[in-house]
Order: sequence, then structure tokens, then C-alpha cells
Amino acid sequence: MAKSFNYPVHAFRGFAILNIVAIHAFAFILFYAESSGSPAGAGLMVVGVLNGVLLHDSTLYFTYISGILFSMVLAQRGYRRFFRSKFFYVFLPYLFFTVLYSTQVYEGPPGSPALFFDGTLGEFAQRVGMNLVTGNAILIFWYIPVLMALYLLTPLLARLIATPNTNWLKALIIFAPLIFSRVWPAVSWTNYVYFLGAYLIGMLVGTYYRETIQLIRDNQALLWITAIATSLGIAAVGFFEVAPYGRTNLAESAWYLQKIALAGLVLLWFDKTMTKVPGWLDVLGNYAFAVFFIHMFLLLQLIAWMTQNQLAIDNTPELLAYLGGAFALALGGSVFLTYLGKLLLGRYSRYFIGA
Repeated sequence: MAKSFNYPVHAFRGFAILNIVAIHAFAFILFYAESSGSPAGAGLMVVGVLNGVLLHDSTLYFTYISGILFSMVLAQRGYRRFFRSKFFYVFLPYLFFTVLYSTQVYEGPPGSPALFFDGTLGEFAQRVGMNLVTGNAILIFWYIPVLMALYLLTPLLARLIATPNTNWLKALIIFAPLIFSRVWPAVSWTNYVYFLGAYLIGMLVGTYYRETIQLIRDNQALLWITAIATSLGIAAVGFFEVAPYGRTNLAESAWYLQKIALAGLVLLWFDKTMTKVPGWLDVLGNYAFAVFFIHMFLLLQLIAWMTQNQLAIDNTPELLAYLGGAFALALGGSVFLTYLGKLLLGRYSRYFIGA
């Protein structure tokens, strides 16, 4: 079984980081164009809607893959090795980048210049500690405390999967994100509920991988309908400006279902077509965590430079060129810095940069 899932699952990790980098790169350029009064209004609207509808919540892909990898690969190695690997290869890089990014203070919207933290050593330590808990060192680090909580809950979830007559509880966890939506930038318990459902789905897929692939194959039409219907629903919620009701944001509920459907279709495609992962996708799969830690910093520098130089985006072709350039810089720059970090740090690189 391990041999049969290795290629598609590894490729899916590369697919996940591609989506994550894309949503952030495109969103930054769209924000810059809109805030700078770009006349490419129609292009901004179309690209903005497509970007939000198709790529928002791509972090869910990371959550799925974490659950799949635990059940398929890591569970058989024991919890001691599991927690040890997560401490050394996820938490320590998170700590390293949190300390690094905590030296900078961003005041104002993206594009504002970064200031160096000028407090005392004690104040800096307090700042680092708070950023570790909240994930506020840089815009996307909110996800890492959520992921750490999922890792801690893994033994309980594995026991739940192995316990007969608990389908009702599994269903409750999986469907809870339809009611309790993730929020940003606030730190909320609903974020943990939202991603817990995705993590449990991943663990179930990893436990019953071949059965899941067959289930996806038998229900491809339903998954396509779900992906299309939820995408249209997300656009409608935005167009009609439907406000959240209590803890429920209908758009986030739809994104959750959409990403489940798309993840299934992509995983099936990889499983059917891949006997070997292409080299570029293999690199992204191996570098995924490091790229996650680095790419947002590069985008912040790019937008600050564009703001300082007052670069204009005058039409849709220019907008598309900037979108492609930002994506290439974020992805290519992160891969290059990861490669450089691996050269400099050698076998210790995973403790610092996660790759």
C-alpha cells in the first residue's frame, strides 16, 4: 500500500503549496492595484473573484495531507517518533522564523515599510512568546498553532477511527466546520474546529486509502457537481454580501466542501496518472514547509518596494503580468532560499527551515 500511495500523496503536497503561494501572491497584487487606484477595474474584479473562489482556504489541502501522511506512514513508526519529528521539523523551524520575523514590526496595511523592534530583550522575548501562541509573527503563521493542536490530538483521533460504533462522532467532527467557520485575523477556537474536521478526513483517507480512491472514482460526477455548485455559492454569497450568522460564514462552509471535492478529484487524477512525480513537483513536495515559512516575507518585501516606487498597474494585461511575476518571485525565491539554506546548514537544515 505504501508504494501505491507514495507518488500521488507526495505530488499532492506540492500541489498544496502551489495553491497556498498562489492565493497570497495574487491577493497581494490585487490589493496593491485596488489601493493604488488602478484603472484595470474589470480585470481586477474578474481576477479577484476567481482568486478568492478557487484558491481561498487552500491551507485545508495542507491539513488533509498531514492527516493522510500520519495514517499511511507515520502511525506505524509510533507516537514517540511522530511527536519527535513534529517538534524538530515543524515547531523548531516555526520558532526560528518566529524569532526572525519578530524583529520586524509592520504598522499599517501591506506595503508599509517594516520597522525594527527597538524594545528591551525582555520585551522581545515576550513578543516572541506571544507570537508563538497566536501565530502573529507574520500574516500566515496563524495556521501553525492550529496544526500543533491537531498533532497533539492525533492519538485521540486515531483511537476514534479504530473504535467501532463511533461513526456518529466522526461525522460530528467532520461536519462541524459547516457551522463553526474559521476567522481571520482573530484567534478563535472555531479555527481549531474548522481544521480538525479536515484533519480527521485526511486520517480516514490515509487509513482506508484504496477504498477512498475507489469511492472517489465511483462518485466523480458528484464531486464535480459539488465543486461547481459550491464555487457558484461562494460567488453568490460575496455578490449579495451575505453576512455571517453567529459562528457560521456560509462562504467558509462552501469553501470547506469545495476543497474536499477538489482534493478528492486531484488525488484521484494523481493516483491514476502518476508512476513518478515530476522533478519540479518533487522539489515542491520536499520543500513545502520551508516555502510556507518563507514566501509571505518575500511578498511583503515586494509590495513595500512597489509602494515605495509607486508602480502603476494601468490595464488588465499589466495586472496579469504582475500577478505572474509575484507568483514566480514568491515561489522561485522561496525555493532558492530553501536550497541555499540546505547548502549552508547541511543535515541541520530541517531544524531551522523545515526542509
